[in-house]
Amino acid sequence: MDYQTQNSKPNFVVHFIGGIFVGAAPQLTYRWFLERLSDKGILIIATPYASGFDHFLIADEVQFKFDRCYRTLQETIQDLPVFGVGHSLGSVVHLLIGSRYAVQRSGNVLMAFNNKEASSAVPLFSPVLVPMAQTIGPLLSDIFSSPTLRAGAEMTLKQLENVSPPIMKQVLPLVEQLPPLYMDLVKGREDFSPKPEETRRLIKSYYGISRNLLIKFKDDLIDETSTLAQVLSSESAISSVLDMSIRKLPGDHGLPLQQALPDVPPAMADAVNRGSELLSNLTVGTPWETVAKEVGNSLGMDSRVLRAEVSKDMDMLVDVIASWIASNAGPKLLRP
Repeated sequence: MDYQTQNSKPNFVVHFIGGIFVGAAPQLTYRWFLERLSDKGILIIATPYASGFDHFLIADEVQFKFDRCYRTLQETIQDLPVFGVGHSLGSVVHLLIGSRYAVQRSGNVLMAFNNKEASSAVPLFSPVLVPMAQTIGPLLSDIFSSPTLRAGAEMTLKQLENVSPPIMKQVLPLVEQLPPLYMDLVKGREDFSPKPEETRRLIKSYYGISRNLLIKFKDDLIDETSTLAQVLSSESAISSVLDMSIRKLPGDHGLPLQQALPDVPPAMADAVNRGSELLSNLTVGTPWETVAKEVGNSLGMDSRVLRAEVSKDMDMLVDVIASWIASNAGPKLLRP
């Protein structure tokens, strides 16, 4: 999926990679952020991926997709500076790409870097997801091992793709990534590959992108940007030519995922508020409690104020990234 300005030729190219789960459909989940960024004269190649435990595989997949798209657009963007922009796991993937491939990048923008173990990165992972996967594991195993059941499931997905509205077709990748993930859980897989300490070692030893903008959000409770900054600046392979900027901006971990929500009728807002209150009660004490409350807040009585605040934070985020890209579009700094 690529985004480009409609009124002028682009000045820069960005390879965008989103976070876990939401990265499967960035044209939906990051739509507002990507559209705002493209308005700054940036052509964005957003590469989707299915979530999984193998981060090496994800890095290979998204880089292959980017290279293929870049070749297709080469006549338009051949001489333009190329930057990487990643959010959450997308930042980790960009770091792995920069550690494993001799990619030509003018710089990387790494938002809300997080490289925790699976049980910490996904708070409900150990107490909820693993037992749930083990419970439904036999059913999934039957589906995957039975030609008849598997064919039926595949036919159902094909029918959905054929008859669903365009928006539903774009949502399907978010759903389709879940069964393989559950199968990994059933097989006992509980750790990312590479593990966090191995990822840090790879970055320290081989990462070759000199220019980096690290963005931390003030209300992000799972951010590890300070750890990344220390890895890059302390005796890393790139430290002697490192050009690193760190910005702390308003917002939380999910700011780049915010959407431009329209005004809704009062009756609908009231119904959503009641539903979100019920969800909050059901999810009390879990990480989803805050999410449930935000559902109501985003469409509730104070939604106009909330949307104005989010829009202001989004404007600042996009302006900071676009300004940094424009000021770092000179000759590329290669590996030392």
